[in-house]
This record gives sequence, C-alpha cells and structure tokens, in this order.
Amino acid sequence: MKISKIYSNNKKFRELDFSDELNIIMGKVINKENLESDSHNLGKSTLISLIDFMFLKEIKKGNFLKDHFDKFQNHIFFMELKKSEDDFITIKRKVKSNTKVSFKFHSKGKQDFRYETNWDHKDLPLTTEDKERNPKEVLNRYWGFDELFHYNYRQYLNYFLRTQYDYDEVFKLTKFKGSDSNWKPAIADLFGFNGSFLKEKYLLESEIASCQRQLTELQTNLNLNINELDQIQSLLDINYLKKEQLETKIDNFDFYLKERDLNRELIEDIEAKISNLNSKEYKIKYELEKTEDSIKNSIPFDMKKVYDLFSEMEILFPGHLKKDYDALIKFNQDITEERNRYLIQNLADLKNQLNKVNQELILENRRRNEILSVLKEKDSFAKFKKYQMTLVELDNDISNLLSKIDNYDILKDIDNDIREKSDVLKKLIQKIESHINNGSDLFKAIKKDFSQLVLEILGETAILFYEINGSNNIDFKVKIVGLDENQLTSKSDGYSYRKMLCVCFDLAVLINYPTNRFYQFVYHDGSMESMSDTKKIKYINKVRELCKTKNIQYIFTALEEDIPRNSKDELFSIKDDEITITLDDRENNEGRLFGTSF
Repeated sequence: MKISKIYSNNKKFRELDFSDELNIIMGKVINKENLESDSHNLGKSTLISLIDFMFLKEIKKGNFLKDHFDKFQNHIFFMELKKSEDDFITIKRKVKSNTKVSFKFHSKGKQDFRYETNWDHKDLPLTTEDKERNPKEVLNRYWGFDELFHYNYRQYLNYFLRTQYDYDEVFKLTKFKGSDSNWKPAIADLFGFNGSFLKEKYLLESEIASCQRQLTELQTNLNLNINELDQIQSLLDINYLKKEQLETKIDNFDFYLKERDLNRELIEDIEAKISNLNSKEYKIKYELEKTEDSIKNSIPFDMKKVYDLFSEMEILFPGHLKKDYDALIKFNQDITEERNRYLIQNLADLKNQLNKVNQELILENRRRNEILSVLKEKDSFAKFKKYQMTLVELDNDISNLLSKIDNYDILKDIDNDIREKSDVLKKLIQKIESHINNGSDLFKAIKKDFSQLVLEILGETAILFYEINGSNNIDFKVKIVGLDENQLTSKSDGYSYRKMLCVCFDLAVLINYPTNRFYQFVYHDGSMESMSDTKKIKYINKVRELCKTKNIQYIFTALEEDIPRNSKDELFSIKDDEITITLDDRENNEGRLFGTSF
C-alpha cells in the first residue's frame, strides 16, 4: 500500500500528489530578514499527523486538529491509497464529525472525490464494535493486513510515520507509553517469531502479580502470614491443653460445693431469682405509684359548664331536657364511686404483691449469704469467677485460631495458584528461549539488510540483535560496533546516527515484506538534519536505489538548507519529480501547507 494523493475541500490547503518512489517535502526560507518567521512551522512535520489522522487515528488533546479546532472545523480531508496499478481506495474524513468515515474504491488513481455522493461505505462509525461496519476493520480487510498478522494495521503504522520524537529508540515509539506487553509481542511477530508466546508470558506475569497483591492484602487484613500455620497449630494445641486443665479446676471446685449441696448451678439459680424479683419489685412499685395518682386525680367534670349547656339547649327544646340533666349528674356520681372502689381494691392487691416479693427477696438474699459464708477460703468465689472468665477467654482464643486456620486455607489456595502459575511461567520462559534461539529466517534477513544499510550510509558496522534481560524478557537492540551508548550520545553527530539507525531499521523491514498487504511506504520527518553532506548524499542515493529495486515509496522532510553539496561545493542534484511540495514562509501564508499559520 502506498500513499497516492492528499487533498481537501478547503482551497487554501496545498494538494499533495505523491510519486511511487522518492518524495521530498521541502521547506524553504524566503523571508530571511523577518526574525519572527519560523521555517519549522511550515507544515512539513504536521503532515505526518494529518496522514495519521487519515489512517483513522482517534484525535485527542495535543493533536493539531483538536487544539486548533476553530481553524479546521469545516475542513474535509481526502487521502487516496494505491494498492496496485488498478486498485485504489479513497478515505474521506471530516474534522468536525471526525468519528464518521467514508470509503470509495476505484480502479484509476489521482481522482478527485470532493463532490462525490456515491460512496461505497458512507459515514462508518469509527468506534463501533461491529466489525462489518468499523472503518478500521474494513480498511484492514481491504488492505489484506489481516492475512499477515492478527493485529490491526495501526499496530505497526508509526514505524513508517516517524516523527521527530520517534528517533530516540528504534523499537519503542512514543505511542508505546504503556508496558512492554503492548509492543514487544508485535515486534516479535514482525521478526518472524511467535509473539503469542511473549503475550502469554506477560499475561501470566500480570496474573501472578495480581495474585501476589491479593495475597499480601489478605495477609494484612487478616493479620495472618502464609508461613504461620505451624505456629497457629501449636498455639491451638496449647490452648486446648489450658482449657482442659481449667475445666478440671472448675469441676473440682464444683465438687467441693456439692458436698454442701452448693453447686455452681445453685449459686447461678439464686442469682437469677434475685434478679427476677428485683424486676418484679420495680414494676409493682411503678403500678402502685400510678394507682395512687389516679385516686388523687378524679375524672374532671365541670358542673357549671354542663348546666350552662343544658340551659342553652332548654331554650331550643323547652321542657324536654331537665330530666336528662339530672340523670347525667347521677351517672357521673355512680361511675366515680365505681372507679374509686376498683382503684382502692387494685391498690390493696399491689401492696400485697409487693410485700410478698419483698419477703421472697429477703429469703433469697439470706440463702445467698449463707452459701457464700460456708466457703472455706475468703476468695473462693472470686477464684471461681476468675476461672469462668479465663475459660471464656480461652474459648475466644481457640475460636480465633480456628478462624485463622480456615482463612489460611484461602491464603493457601492463592499461594498454590501462584506456585502453579509460576511453574507454568518457568516452562514458558524455557520454551520462549528455545524458540528464539532456534532463530527466524526473516529475522536473519532483516538483521543482514539493516547492517548493510548502516554500513553503506554511515560507514559503520551496526548489528541488530536480541538479549534476554533480568526479567527473562526479550530485549531487541541495535548497536554500532565499537561505540557504546555514552560514546554514541556524546559523538558530535550522535543524534543523526540514532536517526539513521531508525531509518535503516524501517527500510530493512520494508525490504523483507515485499507485498502490497504490508506498508510499501515510509515517512521520515527531519531524518537528514545534522548529518554530514557526504552521508546525506549516500543516504539519498541509497533511498533512490531502494525505491526502484524494492518498490518502496520513500517520503522525507528537509529544509532547502539541508540539501547536501558535493566535494566541489555544488548543490546536490534533486530531481523536480522528487520534490512533492515546497513549503515556504511567505507573509501571506500561501506557502504553508494549510495556507494559514497556527
């Protein structure tokens, strides 16, 4: 797959018509006297972000389209991709409704679908889980990428869209901010290894770490250590022994009391009776107090108000109510006498009950005192109570220890799970090491081409290799033989060397994936900066050669001042058809990619 064309509905946007081979995005400083002019803000680097957007990247804060939404909200962008000479696809995506994507399949290239209404797929939702309608899935199937890898095409995309921030490391790009599990298995697959082994290892390690956290948390919450089982069992045995000895003492104590018919049950029975009688006494006294108050406070009956009421009614019903009034007075007198008789009788009954309860209390208290007085030792009863309390404490301790043993089974299950997973992990590590050590023909070919490219461009011997690190994970590395990391960093052209290692790696991969189901293009932003002219010339010549012989579309950005000169101080020849677009800093912004500054 190659990039054929990028255009927009906005006329200010500079249309880009890419060739199948070398494409230079040139930046040119025209207004050299304007100190505020910025040759690095012409759009040549932003173009990578736009291409990434057109390859269906979800935009977030930090993306220029999101950060400058007011400038781009009405823009619609189109990108034409070439799969073969008679097989093209155009992607349409709006900035405002950027989660809707449309596709058009066509057999001829360099088309203009700005006003097209008949799209093969229209407004597909970017984030839908429906694989038949998800635009990334549709593009993946059309591309044929799913026939090579079980990853989406975007997994490797940014190796072939390297920004200025992606040259620090060859393999770990800036987008790989998470753990190694997000990208190392994919790199292993890219090199012809079985990346699922690595993925399984990372997943297993994650599960073990999760179990370890769970085990630690439970041990803290339960105040229990997985290694304390024998201690707990020993404490349990000792407490059972203590309980047995204490129960013997209590039994002996009971036996001493039984000789006088004063066993423990009898003492507890008397205590219970006294407590019950005290409750009865309280209730009777309360009832007595209420009854006495009721006798003192008879039912209120205002004779004057009643008389006045009947007098008023007599006016309305003359001669009829005198008899009823006399009957009411008589009824009130009768009910008051009856109520008082009942209350007086109830009062007498309550006093009799209280007297009876008091007599029983006197009797039971006397019995309790007699029991306590017959004990030989002064503190025998206190000892008896202490034995009881100690026995309760022992029972609680035993219960807690038994609970810990039950919880220990939970901890043991988790620990066994960790051990089993660790055994599986150990075998998997051995399997991975054996698998990697057996090698991969594809990896060997990529290594060979990488080393050859570095040698031809930089004149240095570089190697691509792997190491097993301290965590038994694979580290893929590149190295210039004879230069350690510090030397590479301190070397005057060290950063350009790092860039070129990335460039050579990307090219080596493309060389070894000669199919339109993979990427057939690569975009390197600012890859030539800081290099010596000699190396720049070697770099450009090598890229030209690869474009012709390996069917690679190569895109890179450069300022006009970065174009090298030969040994005669003559400007290195760049062909007109190799310059896709020249961007400049004219004051009216017409020379900028988007026709505006931001």
